[in-house]
Amino acid sequence: MEININLLSICCLGYNHEKFLKENLDSIKRIDYPHVEVIVVDDGSSDDSVTLLREIQKDFPFELKIIAQKNTGNIGRNFNNAYHIAKGNLITFISLDDVFNSKAILEEIEIMNADPKLAFVAAKKAVAIDNDGFINSNLPKLPIETMESPSLEELLEFDYSHFGAFYIQGAIFRKEIIDKIQCFDEDMTGDDIVLRTKLFKEMIFNQAWDYKFINYNNVFYRLHDNNIHKNSSRQIKIVTEYLDKYWSDREDPEILIDWVCSIARNKSLNEYLAVFSLNNRASGLLKNERVQRSISKSIFLEKFDIFKLVFLKKKIDKINRQILLFNIFKINYKKKDKSKSNDSRHFLDYNNL
Repeated sequence: MEININLLSICCLGYNHEKFLKENLDSIKRIDYPHVEVIVVDDGSSDDSVTLLREIQKDFPFELKIIAQKNTGNIGRNFNNAYHIAKGNLITFISLDDVFNSKAILEEIEIMNADPKLAFVAAKKAVAIDNDGFINSNLPKLPIETMESPSLEELLEFDYSHFGAFYIQGAIFRKEIIDKIQCFDEDMTGDDIVLRTKLFKEMIFNQAWDYKFINYNNVFYRLHDNNIHKNSSRQIKIVTEYLDKYWSDREDPEILIDWVCSIARNKSLNEYLAVFSLNNRASGLLKNERVQRSISKSIFLEKFDIFKLVFLKKKIDKINRQILLFNIFKINYKKKDKSKSNDSRHFLDYNNL
């Protein structure tokens, strides 16, 4: 297949993103660059995503390919399905509920086109939005945000110690090097952390490649109830699989222990103990002293928790909660929605370039 060195292939992945996908595709239309193709994989959505995509396809200014498939739930495989038919020498990935910072993407394209030795250009900063597109500051800062020039070794270490050096969404990669590392691992639950680790290791081994960062966000990440990162069991599965495959000779990082202990505080005993049956690395967490103390405390409270006789929290629905005192007095309240904006700026008005 002939590769057009000026073409950017945008690989999009959607699942029940009917509400958001038009904003995503509109942000692609705002990229002031003529050489773009868009490949959308819909992973068996039960809403009208595919119908809307085909309607948008009719007058979309760039080539728009739609792959409507049965649901797999395998993010790596789904992105690979888009990647394998991409024709561009430049590649980027995005979920259809997120939105490009179009001016930043254009700058990344220009940086990559100006220097063929660059393997990737990524963003040091991440910005989140709520369902309605308003800026939300609940997204944690990236560890590299205040670093001048993080080395590949530091980036690799951040993936081990923090499970995130930068977000791959909105980063632009040279297809040549992504071909070399064979894109995503389809036998892994995780996707971005795996791609980054393979990329960093290849670049450390083959020192012919360089890379750059921009100091502002290239994507607006949508925070809502269906985000995968809110599924704590899946997150533990992702990182324990990742650690077992790529860091089998190193101990569990403190951030993982923090996560597991947090689950003990916020989940039922059955949910908590199920984490240790996910895989061998997850079961090995039982040897950690902090985890053992958390288990002991959880079992004690489950068996002898007199507080439940005095103070009982009850979930009514996604928003409404109830506190029952002494099994008599009821106090109703609403859960704070962390996906809601705490900023009056819409992403279309957000300018940090």
